[in-house]
Amino acid sequence: MKRYLTAILYMISATIAWAADDVDTRIPVSNEVKDKTFVLIICNENYKHEESVPFAQNDGETFAVYCEKTLGIPNKNIKLLTDATLNDMNHEFEWLSKIVQAYEGEAEVIVYYSGHGMPDEDSKEAYLLPIDGYSSSPNSGLCTKDMYKLLGEMNSQRTLVFLDACFSGAKRDGTMMKTSRGVAIKAKKEPVKGNMVVFSAAQGGETAYPYNSKRHGMFTFFVLDKLQESGGNTTLGELSDYVIKQVKQNSIRENDKSQTPNVTAAASVGDWRSWTFARSPAKGYEQRTPSKPKKQSVNKNNGKLIDRPDKVQPTAPMGGTLNYTMPEYTIEGAGTGVQGTYLVKVTMMAKKANTVTDQDLLRCAIHGILFRGFTSTENRQHQRPLTGSALNEQQYADFYNGFFQQSYQQYGQAVSSSRSVTKVGKEYKITSVVSVTKDQLRKDLTQQGVLKGLANGF
Repeated sequence: MKRYLTAILYMISATIAWAADDVDTRIPVSNEVKDKTFVLIICNENYKHEESVPFAQNDGETFAVYCEKTLGIPNKNIKLLTDATLNDMNHEFEWLSKIVQAYEGEAEVIVYYSGHGMPDEDSKEAYLLPIDGYSSSPNSGLCTKDMYKLLGEMNSQRTLVFLDACFSGAKRDGTMMKTSRGVAIKAKKEPVKGNMVVFSAAQGGETAYPYNSKRHGMFTFFVLDKLQESGGNTTLGELSDYVIKQVKQNSIRENDKSQTPNVTAAASVGDWRSWTFARSPAKGYEQRTPSKPKKQSVNKNNGKLIDRPDKVQPTAPMGGTLNYTMPEYTIEGAGTGVQGTYLVKVTMMAKKANTVTDQDLLRCAIHGILFRGFTSTENRQHQRPLTGSALNEQQYADFYNGFFQQSYQQYGQAVSSSRSVTKVGKEYKITSVVSVTKDQLRKDLTQQGVLKGLANGF
């Protein structure tokens, strides 16, 4: 009897836990393929000069899953940036601009941002704050006016922007940022142009609050909730009405504060409310295991609980089965790169030279740096694997399955001018120097819990 009672209690607790993270774990899966839609997701959580933004990373990662699984956007069309610097952000917006230009009016664009926003106290212009930015220095951020101008000038069929940030100088917990004067500022509402519609989490001097029990920003949670409920088959009008109503009601109930999302559409758009995400609803669901919650610690300044990276419990789940296969490659040192980077030479063999892309070379370079290490006969360089052991790949297989699909791309690039192709028998040998930002790679994987910290051997 005791065994049966234990089993029943386990099922009840599992059901409660599943329901609490419903949008994170039960993902609608569509058969639709939207190969001309391109997505840029920026989720800034861990700031160098400001306090962290609770759940921003979970916001961005889960939004990326919905774009791929529910909306049918190919993984290769989705750029996910976590804890991005201003250079990172500008670089990816440049990528987006080039992509849209290449598709000559056929591409659709989605931009999502979760993190700190801030106002310029003098001009009242709004800025997105990169992780290395200063809230006292608008020039260290990305001005939304400039972002809207860039997006508006793109020749896209339509552009959707989602901003889970506020621009009043407040943090996600409602207190003010370090360098603010303690008074919320109402940033100017910038006009948008082109085929663009912007969904913002809050308006005026309001704060974009978290939904603590759901581990998301309040705004993001209800965007995901509507996509899940509809299987992606919803219009922008239906999404707008649902998100505004739910956020207004739940923010008062959960945070005892007002938060009112708003939607801004370019004058040339016309009937934006009839735009749809997916032409038909998803046909089934996929069960997903979300990353583990981060520990909460006490902010000594105001005594409130805030999220901090978990230094004891890994955030990446351990175990799993590798579902990717790396091609045959060799890696060796290629000299000294700029500070914080490795220069490595990667060689691959292929039956056709044009089947090996710069991304293939970068993928192999990062794989080799993580799990193989490399040497250089020219300068007697010997670099052990960044993970310390090849066993790390299998230990965190579920993490690396996702990492080597998309995330690896933000950690370097092949030096195109160094690429060489040599025919060897019936095959081709392709060699290129690759620059890898190993400091940022190590930092991010340490924060994820898949690498040990510097104090433990690095």
